[in-house]
Amino acid sequence: MNTFQYTDKLAKVFTGDDVLRKCLNIESPQPGIPFHPDRDKRFALKFRRRDQEVDEFEPSDLNFIAFYFVDANTTKNAYMNKGILRIDIYTKRRSSTAAIRERIVSLMHEHFDERVCAEGQRTSGIKDIFKYRLEFMPLVFN
Repeated sequence: MNTFQYTDKLAKVFTGDDVLRKCLNIESPQPGIPFHPDRDKRFALKFRRRDQEVDEFEPSDLNFIAFYFVDANTTKNAYMNKGILRIDIYTKRRSSTAAIRERIVSLMHEHFDERVCAEGQRTSGIKDIFKYRLEFMPLVFN
């Protein structure tokens, strides 16, 4: 997969996961009726595919995640690059972050066989908004 294919697959995995949606406060409007990510604008607010600047979100948008590739470095294989995939978790409370982090890590293990290579708290740029970053280094086609 190249980086675009990878993030497309990642979006399908994340939006299709009931546990992660619940952690991000996305509840089905009616029990038993599934969401349709393409038709529900709340998905765009909860699953963002690029880095978020301070002026691009409001506290009312919480909880949400942003996932994106920041780089892809060359390897000895002419057809593969080592990507740097960041997944940022934005929450109002630090306690909410742990469950989201655990679910993301579990989904990355299960669907992509990837392990966390770096993680930690970052500043969100807005008072009382907690940001936590996970980094993965998947191999991607160049």
